[in-house]
Amino acid sequence: MLKSVLKFLGGAAGIVVLGMGALLGVQYWRYQTSPEYRTIQNLKNLEKQYAEDPYGGDTPEETLRLFIDALKNGDTELAAKYFILDKQQQWREDLAKIKEKGLLDKMINELLQTKKRVNGDRAFFTLIRDNDIPSELIMYKNLLNGIWKISEL
Repeated sequence: MLKSVLKFLGGAAGIVVLGMGALLGVQYWRYQTSPEYRTIQNLKNLEKQYAEDPYGGDTPEETLRLFIDALKNGDTELAAKYFILDKQQQWREDLAKIKEKGLLDKMINELLQTKKRVNGDRAFFTLIRDNDIPSELIMYKNLLNGIWKISEL
């Protein structure tokens, strides 16, 4: 009789353990496929990309100089890499169009005549265009690796 009770309790414990394992497995799978998990993974991936991004300077002036040097060499692919990651593809296309139209020299001249002001981890370069309407080139310091990137132009 004791053997039967022990077998029953052992079987019941085994079923409980299997059920708990299955429940934990289902919860883990649901978490792995949830929008929250994917968002967290995307943020970690983006943070890693920003931390490993080597393009830019240690100062806003250095980033601007590197950007202008790339434009002077006609390397719009490299010039686009000085923008924040989210805007690189758009600027790659825009700079290629500017180059096609033969306007890189004009853009370089405008960039060479900027006035800078820095506010913490942001830098603002005011450009005066031919039409006398000022615009700004804005840079942010990447706090993950200390490199300055162009965010807007």
